[in-house]
Amino acid sequence: MREVLVLLSGVALSLAMGHPWACFHGDPQHSGRSSNVVGAPLTRVEARGLGGKVSGSPVVRQDGFVLVGARDVRLYCLGPALDTLLWVADLTPYGSSIYYSAPALDDSNNVYITTNRRLVKLSSNGVVLWSWPANNSLSISHSPVIGQDGKVYFACYSDSLYALTPEGTLAWAYPLGRAANSAPVVGLDGNILVATTRGSAPWPLFCIEPDGDLHWVHNLDGDAEFSSPAVGPDGAVYIGANRYLYAVRSDGTLKWRDSLLARVQSCPAVANESTLYVVAGAGLYCVDTDSGVRWRRSIGGSNYCSPAVDAEGNIYVGTASGTSSRFWCIAPDSTVRDSHLIGSDIWSSPAISGRGIYFGTMADTMYLFQGPGSGAVECRVPAGPSGMRLLPNPTRGVVRIAPSGRYSARVFDAGGVLVARTLDADRLDLSGLRRGIYMVAVPGAQPCKVVLR
Repeated sequence: MREVLVLLSGVALSLAMGHPWACFHGDPQHSGRSSNVVGAPLTRVEARGLGGKVSGSPVVRQDGFVLVGARDVRLYCLGPALDTLLWVADLTPYGSSIYYSAPALDDSNNVYITTNRRLVKLSSNGVVLWSWPANNSLSISHSPVIGQDGKVYFACYSDSLYALTPEGTLAWAYPLGRAANSAPVVGLDGNILVATTRGSAPWPLFCIEPDGDLHWVHNLDGDAEFSSPAVGPDGAVYIGANRYLYAVRSDGTLKWRDSLLARVQSCPAVANESTLYVVAGAGLYCVDTDSGVRWRRSIGGSNYCSPAVDAEGNIYVGTASGTSSRFWCIAPDSTVRDSHLIGSDIWSSPAISGRGIYFGTMADTMYLFQGPGSGAVECRVPAGPSGMRLLPNPTRGVVRIAPSGRYSARVFDAGGVLVARTLDADRLDLSGLRRGIYMVAVPGAQPCKVVLR
């Protein structure tokens, strides 16, 4: 059996197509990982004031434009250098604030964002296409996510996970039995995972199928307040629940649980198959995906910011320490590579695009820092057989790998996230994935694009 070998500074494929940072924490799996190299030292390029405090995270479109929601209930679209304002969408008819919600971008540059009351869909030029529900009856804090089936998912204090079609019709609502104060995540299998908070123990972590049926539930011993799940390359789910950090296998069974020194109120970043990073209180933790804290670095504050990781493994994270708030770049060995005094709480998680880092602050300001890195990283494969083809291409589902043989292969989406794999097979079944462009990697051949229609 032929083994897959894909090298990208130890992480993932870099693809030219797709959004550099498509939703909260980068991708529907909330990996917090970029295929770009930013590096250090960081240089402040721009600090642009907006009309409201920024506690949600920015996203970056495929054309480089940056979108971010603010607490003045407006969605801003800014140029790549933050020096131009493309448009502003006034969402005050649909809510009174945008709390921790990051926009979610689809393949046509349409934007989904939650105010504190509704889910709103906008066109690429900021025109509101629809909102749901018809009245401001919900209480929402966190981001929506787009599933492999194109439906949009979000959770709220009304104790439910909601699924909306791209046309704005409610597909289903799953009652969680208690509040959700975090963002749902899409697993590699297309199922939706959401954690719960408030009430008494235990606190369920739900895995819901795209049709609204329960796949499994795993009870946590802590509540997931502000703590969104992340999915690793093997499908494992990582979630902070009070002072516990959990790893739950894709079948719902417990892989491990570690106890940290403070409460987790952010989303873990999955750097690679063996390493993840999470913020708990005033500390940034490096954790082995097979369990065990490798190191802890004090960064100060009581933090909601979820860390982001570049292709060299550098970690970028902000703190909430009032006038002492800083933005950090920390190396994989815990060494501080750079830090900048910002002077206002950073609740907004950073977004990476090229060699730039974007984040907002509670002083109404959006920042752009740049590093000396190369930006996009080239994919390197070992010498060996070439000329791999996928047939048919474009495809509606199943493709054959040519030349004939049996292969182990991995499929990556436009953000470099592993979304499917096969072992010792002569074909790939992509029918469970969303329409779009994917990269397939097999041994000894250049990665091959495939278009799924």
